[in-house]
Formats: sequence, structure tokens, C-alpha cells
Amino acid sequence: MTKSQLPQRNRQISSTRGASHGGSSVIRIFILALGGIGLLYSSASVLAQNQKRALAEEAIPALAEECAAPCAGYEATAELQNDWIFGADPSFLRSDVLSPKFEVDLFYAPTDYLRFVSAIVTEPVVDPEPGKNAAFQGIGTYVGELYALAKADPLTVRAGKFDTVFSLASEALPGISSTDLVSAFDADERLGGEAVVGFEGFGLNHALAATAFTTDRTFLSESLFTNRGRTTLADGGAGNTTGLSSFSVTLDGCKGAEKGDCYKDGEFGYRLGIRYQKAGLSADTGEEEEEEPQPAPGNELAYLAAATGSFDLNGNTLRLLGESAYLKHFDSGPDDALLLTGSVALEVEPLTYIATYTQQRNFVADGPDTREHLADFEMIYKSGEDTPFDGAKWNLGAAYTFAENAEDERTHTFSVRATLEFGGDVKFGR
Repeated sequence: MTKSQLPQRNRQISSTRGASHGGSSVIRIFILALGGIGLLYSSASVLAQNQKRALAEEAIPALAEECAAPCAGYEATAELQNDWIFGADPSFLRSDVLSPKFEVDLFYAPTDYLRFVSAIVTEPVVDPEPGKNAAFQGIGTYVGELYALAKADPLTVRAGKFDTVFSLASEALPGISSTDLVSAFDADERLGGEAVVGFEGFGLNHALAATAFTTDRTFLSESLFTNRGRTTLADGGAGNTTGLSSFSVTLDGCKGAEKGDCYKDGEFGYRLGIRYQKAGLSADTGEEEEEEPQPAPGNELAYLAAATGSFDLNGNTLRLLGESAYLKHFDSGPDDALLLTGSVALEVEPLTYIATYTQQRNFVADGPDTREHLADFEMIYKSGEDTPFDGAKWNLGAAYTFAENAEDERTHTFSVRATLEFGGDVKFGR
């Protein structure tokens, strides 16, 4: 994965979703989703007696926080998703892609102050060719996170492989495609250490997080079954250097809830962040760029500001999120980028309606500026407590997404996704 140029979003218009066989495709997917979820749950439910919901967006699995040490357990999320690009310019980008995802968070808590956490992910690790239909292709299994975490209030420290904290929109927004563009500047699967200090002030709960990291180039960057390849220094890119040469600092605040639950449960929240990622090997010379007192060309420097708000509307909940991020030398390239994201979600239980818009403006060093757009509209149905599967949660989502990339390629995508979340734990005697 060469990173010498401005990257496109993970689900790139010209490389991922596509053509269709009409409305029967949607019916087929919902049937497959429901059947697949039932099978996945039946096969996994025998693993634990005490099943609870998994929260993938939390840095620590929810059960790992709740269980009294010594204990061990798992949290799993199974997904089946179909993306049908029914309209595109150019037209050859039309396609129909069916893909699964299965993520298991495993944890072991020998004491109340120490946790060992891993995340095993099975999903497509190779994108299909542009405009090509695909079903269950390029599936690989890899270790997304593997770290140790120690807590001694108000300090929490973790070390190992993990997804760093930066974009609030990418972390908090629900849905199928709402974060496709904004997640392009995430720094995931990094090796390093992180320290978080919690404190209170001005009526808010605050958390200050500092992280030092580098790109994972160990065997954990590869995958089983379909091998996505091992990351090396020759791949270049922001943060892909020897040693812990990159860092980020974020400050979160929340009123009405803890930091990790602020978008969902809080009345108001914010995040301010700065991130520095040293440039890796130069694509032209094969040599590492020299570091200067000020960020040299190729060293990414990112600034972020985000806010959330929640309001009660006659028993329903309105959630707002806004985020801006400016990245100098985006992904170690010569260009800068400005990303603006706004989202409105209305929760009318058991349904959630969400509209999200992201614009990315690329300040091109040697040419005219370009823009990328993503407009996403979704409806999500979430199960209540009285589900047929004891202790599990499931939801169904449908989305329409319009996307336009820097090459002026446009797509109209209809997506559906079925998700099942479940988990269990085992407590050991002291």
C-alpha cells in the first residue's frame, strides 16, 4: 500500500462497490443477512452463559470493564453487508459487492487494575476490481489490536498494538457509510503506548490522552487465508518509521456522561487534538527524510476540533456532531487537506435516522485544488431487550450514499447491513 500520494477513502469509488441485478439483490441480501446472523449466533452462544452486548467503539471491551477480576471473556460482532452501486459516472464503476465481517474482542483480567485485550478481525482485506461484482472474496483474518492496559485512577495506560484516538466522527458516528471519507486520516493498527488522565472541571468530565506510536510492521500486519501482505518501511507513509517517532495529544470533555459514551449519552461534548506523524521512506530516494525543528515536507501535522450535542424532542433524541480537521502534508504527501463533517441523527426508538455530510478539500502543491464529497442518509433498526436471542443485540441498517472523489468520479450506492452483537465472560475463584 503505497502512501506517497493523497489517499482515497477506504471504500474508494474507483475500487470497491458496484453493478447490480436490480431490486432482487436487496431481498437476497436481507434473507442472507438474517440467515447468516442466526447461524453465527447459534454456533457462538454455547461458548458462554452470561451474554451481553459488545461495544466495538470502546477502547476497552465493555465486559472487560464490568467483570470482577480475575475473569476472562469475549465480545463478538458479526456483520453481513451488501453495497450496490446502481448509478455511477463513469458507468463502468457500477457493481454489487456482498461481504461479511466478524470481530471478536478477547480479554483477560488477572486483577482489577490490569487487562490484556485483543481484537481478531475477519473481513475482506483486498478490494475487488473497480466495477466488478464480488461475494465473499478476499477474506482474511488478522489481529487488529493486542495490548495490555493498566488502570490506577485517574490514570489509564496501555501499550501494544491498538487504534490511536483522533477523529471523533470516525469513532462515534453509527451507520454503514457515514465515516467512509473521514476515516481516511485515522491512524489505526499502530504499535506504541498511550496514557490517559481523567479529571473534572467547569461541570464537565475531561480526559487528556497522549500517545506515542509507529506503524505496525510485525507479522501481525499480515493476515491469514487471504494475505494482505506485511507492512515494511519501503511502503512509506505517515508514521511508518523506526522507533516511536509519531505522537498525538487529544483533550475530550463531556457533560452528562463519561467520555467514551458522550455522543450517545452525553448532553454536550468536545474533542481537541493535534497529531504529528513523521514521514517514512521517500518514494523517490528510498531514504528517510531528515527531521527539522519545524515539520519538514512530508511530515504530517494534523489539527482537529469536534463537538457533539444531544437534545430531547418530545421523548425522542436529536444528536448533532460537527468536526473539522486540517492535515498538513496529508499522509506524508506534498498536499494539505481540510475535512469538514456534519451529522444529524434522530432517534425514535427503535429507529435511528442519520444524515452525514463530509467534504475534503485537497490543497494540491503543484496543481489546482480538488474536492471530495460524501453525503450519506441512513435508517437503522435496533433490537430491544426482548430479543429471541438471550443477551444479544442485533440491528438492521439501510443507507443511500452519494460520493464524489478528486477525479470527479461519482457514485450512488444503496447499502444494507445486518449486525449481531453478543458476548460472555467467565469468572475465576480468587
